[in-house]
Amino acid sequence: MQRRTFGGHLLEAACFVVALAACLAACGGAKPGGDTANASGKPTGETKAGGPKAPDFTLPGLRGSSVSLSDHLGKNVILLDFWSTTCDPCMVEMPHLVEMYEKYKDQGFIVLAISLDGPESLAQVQSTVHDKKMSFPVLLDQETKVIARYNPRRDLPFSVLIDRQGGIVDKRAGYTAGDEVALEAKIKTLLQ
Repeated sequence: MQRRTFGGHLLEAACFVVALAACLAACGGAKPGGDTANASGKPTGETKAGGPKAPDFTLPGLRGSSVSLSDHLGKNVILLDFWSTTCDPCMVEMPHLVEMYEKYKDQGFIVLAISLDGPESLAQVQSTVHDKKMSFPVLLDQETKVIARYNPRRDLPFSVLIDRQGGIVDKRAGYTAGDEVALEAKIKTLLQ
């Protein structure tokens, strides 16, 4: 009679994972950036430019009215910026986003700043918007439903750059000084 040890099971599991990864690689696996889905969970397809289509959403704005992503598609290059008042890198990045918005808004660029702060910190969101001179729409994703569709890991800050046709051009998690230079170059290219 052959006995299996606990270590043997780990080795079998490791072999299974390696075999599965090899199979996925051979079959093409997942596309970089993942596939996006609409509210029903079905893939949204790709845009003419070839990027995955950004899933639509509607969120309440800080000033009361609701805003949908589809309100801006076809007209604007859109930057979705997921942030929180408790995220230090978000606060460091925000003045750069305000500057880019002011510089390119007349050319069809818009920032949708999506706060992940909960109801208990709504007053803090309002004071941050005032202090940082955020003149673009600030939306509230208090239940984190929208960020879950774009970034299930919920990294902050998290930015999604969307072209005029609704295609996701770039996703970026985190912020390091200088990131705004590369972002601005991509925005300028999309606005041409």
